[in-house]
Amino acid sequence: MSQPQLLFLPVVNEIPTHHRLCLHVNGMARMIDTQNIAYLQSEVNYTRIFLKDGKAYLEAKTLKHFSGVLEGPEFIRIHKSYLVNRSQIVSITPDYVLLRNGLELSISRRKRRVLKKNRTLVKSWTISTNTATITI
Repeated sequence: MSQPQLLFLPVVNEIPTHHRLCLHVNGMARMIDTQNIAYLQSEVNYTRIFLKDGKAYLEAKTLKHFSGVLEGPEFIRIHKSYLVNRSQIVSITPDYVLLRNGLELSISRRKRRVLKKNRTLVKSWTISTNTATITI
């Protein structure tokens, strides 16, 4: 009787460039690339997920859950109600974040301090007045 042969698979040490998120849409599971997410908005015990193409999905999980799932350099929490994809940020002021789709999301006072300390994201604040734009 011959012994069973062992099959060895090669070890892959690649870090994935993007991740996928499983959402429930009309009773069916749907995989969404995290690169396609513009931002997430809290709605009490639900989270509304806004995609770059304008679609929005409501998921029966809290924003805190998604903060844990999407942790890393790709997403940043700017408010208790918002989790934003960094690639969608056009500019940051002390009061709001301007996204590529033209939407302005407010920054909370507590998160403002955290963003200001995080020099990799905010190198300078942009202050817009009626007549000029000043960079600090």
